[in-house]
Amino acid sequence: MNYPIIINLLLGICFFCTSTVVIANQSKDETHRALIEQLKNLTLEDLIEVETFNPKASSAARKEQKLTDTAGALFVITQEDIRRSGITTLPEILRLVPGVQVARVNANRWAISIRGSNGLFASKLLVMIDGRSVYSLLRSEVNWEVQDVMLEDVERIEVIRGPGASLWGANAVNGIVNIITKSSEQTQGNLISLYAGTNEEKAIASFRHGGTFNDGNSHYRVYGKLYNHDNFITESGQKNYDQWEMHRSGFRTDTQIDTQESLTIQGDVYDGKTRQDVFLALPMPGMVQDDILLRGFNLLSRWEQTSESGDISLQAYYDRAQRDEITYNERRDNIDLDFQHRFLYSENQEYIWGLGYRFTHDKLEGTPTLSYTPDKKSDYLYSAFVQGEFRLPLDFLNISGETPQEPSDWIKLTVGSKFENYGASNTEVQPTLRVLWAANNQHSLWAAVSKAMRIPSRSDKDISFFLFYQVPEAGINGISHGIGNHDFQPEELIAYELGYRFYPNQKFLLDTNIFYHDYKQLRTIEITEFQPFLTLKADNLMYGEVYGLETALHWQLFDNFKLISTYSYLNTQLHLQTGSVDPYSELSEEGNNPHHQITLRTLIDLPHNMEFDTLWSYVDDVPSQQAYHYTRLDMRLGWKPTPHLSLSVGGRNLLNERHREFGIGVGGGIIFPSEVSRTWYLQLGYEF
Repeated sequence: MNYPIIINLLLGICFFCTSTVVIANQSKDETHRALIEQLKNLTLEDLIEVETFNPKASSAARKEQKLTDTAGALFVITQEDIRRSGITTLPEILRLVPGVQVARVNANRWAISIRGSNGLFASKLLVMIDGRSVYSLLRSEVNWEVQDVMLEDVERIEVIRGPGASLWGANAVNGIVNIITKSSEQTQGNLISLYAGTNEEKAIASFRHGGTFNDGNSHYRVYGKLYNHDNFITESGQKNYDQWEMHRSGFRTDTQIDTQESLTIQGDVYDGKTRQDVFLALPMPGMVQDDILLRGFNLLSRWEQTSESGDISLQAYYDRAQRDEITYNERRDNIDLDFQHRFLYSENQEYIWGLGYRFTHDKLEGTPTLSYTPDKKSDYLYSAFVQGEFRLPLDFLNISGETPQEPSDWIKLTVGSKFENYGASNTEVQPTLRVLWAANNQHSLWAAVSKAMRIPSRSDKDISFFLFYQVPEAGINGISHGIGNHDFQPEELIAYELGYRFYPNQKFLLDTNIFYHDYKQLRTIEITEFQPFLTLKADNLMYGEVYGLETALHWQLFDNFKLISTYSYLNTQLHLQTGSVDPYSELSEEGNNPHHQITLRTLIDLPHNMEFDTLWSYVDDVPSQQAYHYTRLDMRLGWKPTPHLSLSVGGRNLLNERHREFGIGVGGGIIFPSEVSRTWYLQLGYEF
């Protein structure tokens, strides 16, 4: 391939750094005690690096633990990562994570998945904000255009690649994204954040105020945010009809009831509009410009009690979402209750168990193009989970009687399962078995076998829609009628994972894993009739295998120079069962994901409180979507002239004027894709 010189240079640096550091191992006789002594002598800045390269996270185990203690493929995006990336939306930030496929369809829509199965309505990714699920049961999707927070208030984003259903339940199939915001105690004072850009984001304005009450035992914050995004450009150079704007505000309070009990209450409300050019089949085939009205709110409360022997938490939230499109109107209410208890049975045994309940009610106003039967429906989900974590000596089959002292003498075994009932006879069991061995706090090896399910959505069972199709090569065109299937079964995954981490000191981390996913009962679209329309019906007549490799490298080369590089490889092999006549799903889903993805980030601290950061990435072909490989280069120059004022200027997609990332999505019509443009921006933040 004939890439520019800068691409070859950056790619060469990436592989040079990876190969050089991996072979630079420390001596094998370095002990755990020596490492502890080293940590005691670290400066505050060094301790920050330890937290950056080996961060704490809670989503993988429903408790807070370090990355190197996690028997799973975990990647944590910190607030510093977000700030220095210059990225302003949650879906775009996920490009930093290996194994995550992020493709922008147009200005306001994304196709995002983990380990394959990508699409405009990607169905196997569970997304949460502070533990509140934003996964839609209408089409098993995440509506990314309405998922937002004030990014300065995000503490971290935890991304789990691979199934997490044993703890978080159905639909946590290929991965979990949990966006965790800071406590209000961490966001005291006032902050104004302003953004202006070209081509894409016209303007973003945010304001936050934090304070205390109740004699200082309680803290609060309130915020407001405005977002205005311009149209994207189509392949022909014309402006698409896909601009959007959102208005959002919210609050959070954190109260320390006593030394062991705390209470959090938070909520958000949003209102906005997105636009789309959509091709409708009825009453006559034709293009229509559609303004989509979006509004909703949520309210969450979480009580926690902690002690040396464990903790208890009780969380409840209510979520209301409203969406008005030209093809249908949706009103959805979710009520969710979650209880969890973690306790230490002994020094080497820990248990976590919990109960959950979710009630969902929707009202769907259809049109001749798209409708649901029944138009009103209530669903209930009851769940329970239990997980045990056991610290076992390596010679547990032939115990010597001596108590092991070093980490290399132990393995950590985790066994658990989630039990869910979402109907009179629909009970699913989703177990996991995980093993972790850490050697001298430098090497760790983990393996896992897990089961996960995607339960049927409303669209799988109750939908009726009409589409206009055309096959120019054969001179065929007409109207197809798609219908749901009340006998549609859950999609099933058995996942096998193996991972390795190398963490010789606080300045270097290599994290890599391989996986093999075995799928059954995957969704197909079967042809059932040809007259009077071509009739398509949902079914479960596909199975397949997905396997791949994911690697992340963090390296503090110098005190002022940090390098972060990721690489992921993905291969999808799908097969139709005997009797299937689906002409689309097998080849389409196999080609909906790139085989190779690479990122290389550099973060450089300059004199006079200045920063220079770059993000280079390569994404392979997405053949089913007629989106070809592209390279991307983002740059940012930041300056903090005073402790309260920060400025940054930067550019995104600097190597190409425009590039296409995804193709055509189907959902009651055809949403035409746009091309992502080169963008320049200016950001200002002021705290007082």
